[in-house]
Amino acid sequence: MKIHRPHLLKHTFNVVNRVRQTASIAGLSALRVAKGEKPDAKLLKETFEQLGTTYIKIGQFIASTPSLFPREYVEAFQDFLDQTTPLSYDYIERVLMAELAMDGQTLSDKFAHIEKKPLASASIAQVHTARLHNGDEVVLKVQKPGVETIMQTDLGVLHAVTKLLELLMPSMRFASIAPIIDEIRLRMLAETDFIAEAQNIRDFQQFLTVSGNTRVVGPEVYDELTTRRVLTMSRLYGVSMVDESAMRQYCDDPAQVMADTLNTWFASLMLCNSFHADLHAGNLMLLTDGRIGFLDFGIVGKLKAESWRACMGMMQALQDNDYQMMAHHMIDMEMTNMRNQVDEVALAKDLQSMMQSIMAEDKAFTSGIPFNTKEQADDLNKMMLEIVDVGKRHGIHFPRDFALLTKQLLYFDRFMRTLAPDMDMFSDKRVAMLGQADTTLIA
Repeated sequence: MKIHRPHLLKHTFNVVNRVRQTASIAGLSALRVAKGEKPDAKLLKETFEQLGTTYIKIGQFIASTPSLFPREYVEAFQDFLDQTTPLSYDYIERVLMAELAMDGQTLSDKFAHIEKKPLASASIAQVHTARLHNGDEVVLKVQKPGVETIMQTDLGVLHAVTKLLELLMPSMRFASIAPIIDEIRLRMLAETDFIAEAQNIRDFQQFLTVSGNTRVVGPEVYDELTTRRVLTMSRLYGVSMVDESAMRQYCDDPAQVMADTLNTWFASLMLCNSFHADLHAGNLMLLTDGRIGFLDFGIVGKLKAESWRACMGMMQALQDNDYQMMAHHMIDMEMTNMRNQVDEVALAKDLQSMMQSIMAEDKAFTSGIPFNTKEQADDLNKMMLEIVDVGKRHGIHFPRDFALLTKQLLYFDRFMRTLAPDMDMFSDKRVAMLGQADTTLIA
């Protein structure tokens, strides 16, 4: 016990210090509101940035999910997708020395050059470019200090607050906020192990090779220069896939690029050990050679093939207004606690009643016009909340990785509005959700 006591005391001190820091920052923001400042998206964004890692990740989710959050908040958090306040290079150098410079070696023995100015500074890590002695251009993903303790503490506090809110305001329970916080905690903590992320990248590379996919690439990992806190990868050059004008320098048809991205991701659901569950605007790029780059494999999910088939069946049934089949697929998806006790007929009737009510209120939804206005995005948000409400009444729950899959589909919503506003991912002929992947899987 004595051996572990100093570590325990240090951890306890860090936790207490983080709670104090969070309370101080939140208190200053509350004081700004008390003095008359408007509690708007700008203030929330500034507060989240001061609070750091955990809240920046939440801000990224807001920025990448325009169908769920008001436009002013989506726009305010855009900066969180690519850049946060950078750390000094002195800290980065100390981590690199501790992780990579063994047996009296120096960083000069490992790298010909390391750029001191960061390429990007995200919530969990900071990225610097470097060059190896053999001429290879690489990027170094270096973990920020105390990330795991900060996230554990922040998410513990958030969990307690949401539980209290659900107790004081029973009407909030429909949103299942506390379980979402639990889910975020599990996923974000998994991001702190770069050895696991390196394996996720290797799995994706193998999937691309086996499926013969030459349109998409991921970075190559340098295993000898990778640890839990440092990930060294080949550098990819390109432009953001939400900048259509920049993309047209390297492609003729941004909509086809979007289709290729969707086809690759849908195929990975069935043919890869895991699927990328965090493809927001900062993690996808069109490379200068015209290929598509998938970046940052810290958050991945796994979904059974039969669950994905059921998901697609449910979406198709929704488009066909076949609510009996929609209910059937929801049950097949293993979204129920006790599937044999679910009344499929009653579920179908409730789904039909819910959808007809929404369609009656919003004619744009029934006409199939893309959700490219704030009003239509609000209607999509309403539809999703209604589905959650109906599902809960019938004992339906959403499996953990299905929630990740749904979140990623919402991320794609943003790309499609920019690159292919007329594309419907569930019916466009350029998008193959099941057919090709199914055949390969069976073979």
